Amino acid sequence: MLATVATFALACSGPEPEPFTIEWVEQALPAPDGAPGRTVVRDAVGCGDGWWVVGAVFLDRPSETRDTRPAAWFSRDRETWTSVPVETRTYWGRRAILNSVACSRGRIAAVGARSGGAHGNPRVTTFRTDGQALVDVPALFTQYGGVSATNVGPIAGSPTGWLITGNRTSGPGVWFTDDPRAFTRVEAESGLTDDGDLESLAQGAGWSGEEWVVVGSGARTGRHLDPDPLAWTSPDGLTWTPEEMPAADGIQDVHRVTPLDDGRLLAVGRSGTASPRGCATTTAGAGQCPSAPSLRSGAERRTSPRSRRRRPACWPRSAPAAATSSGRPMTVATGSGSSYPSNRRPPATTH
Repeated sequence: MLATVATFALACSGPEPEPFTIEWVEQALPAPDGAPGRTVVRDAVGCGDGWWVVGAVFLDRPSETRDTRPAAWFSRDRETWTSVPVETRTYWGRRAILNSVACSRGRIAAVGARSGGAHGNPRVTTFRTDGQALVDVPALFTQYGGVSATNVGPIAGSPTGWLITGNRTSGPGVWFTDDPRAFTRVEAESGLTDDGDLESLAQGAGWSGEEWVVVGSGARTGRHLDPDPLAWTSPDGLTWTPEEMPAADGIQDVHRVTPLDDGRLLAVGRSGTASPRGCATTTAGAGQCPSAPSLRSGAERRTSPRSRRRRPACWPRSAPAAATSSGRPMTVATGSGSSYPSNRRPPATTH
């Protein structure tokens, strides 16, 4: 099912925010054609002339070699949903749980995985649209796995294509494409490679309007309980530059970054030293923390994320981030079984 939410965590210094009420409406997703089972939802995105939701079906009657299958849905109005045919040709594609979906130029691409094989690691498969169906994309095992693999994370979209964020043994890694029939893996690139003392972890990516921004965290040897937020930028998804993000004592990282309709970036993560509810931060604007870390554009940035400069922290606790093209509701995918479209945009607070 789908949850569409017009709220976000934004609390730091200042007076306690006023609570507000959202009117929720449940919308059921139809059972996908094929073997029956329990439907789960993992992500959603507005793209083209409607909304896409992706997830999987946990089979009622699993076999020794298969207990899940990928699933997707589409709606033009977020009220009436139809199941999207999923056509798979690969072994792991037939078993994938679709965990992330993104839009570029009116088309979607998705990333799925299912644990298995000799070591029980997630076997990653990407998906693209082909006519009215969603189809899996064959790839070599080493494209997402292999001896240098660590993990494969979410996919993000932009006017230039799609970017998958993940990590390799050398440090953060990404996969970029302008055509979802094949991705280019970028690892051991100088701007993404750890320096031997720093161990970094990429968590997600977004498009700033001019370049890709990957966010995550890193810690020095012997200080793994005190990670700092980190970011990397790229104009093309292939060459990367590390960027400075302010740090403070305690656990800090950034999980997601998403563009807002006014051109700013909203970064979401967690902080062990921020206020009890943390704070969602952008470059500037009403309601934002004036001393909060921000992602700046172009020459405003300084490229030194590996320094341990201490500044006041105002980072949020963990939360997903997604926004519509109109900037109205925010969307959160959930496996709990409900769809919540909201037509209101109240002040961003949570309790």
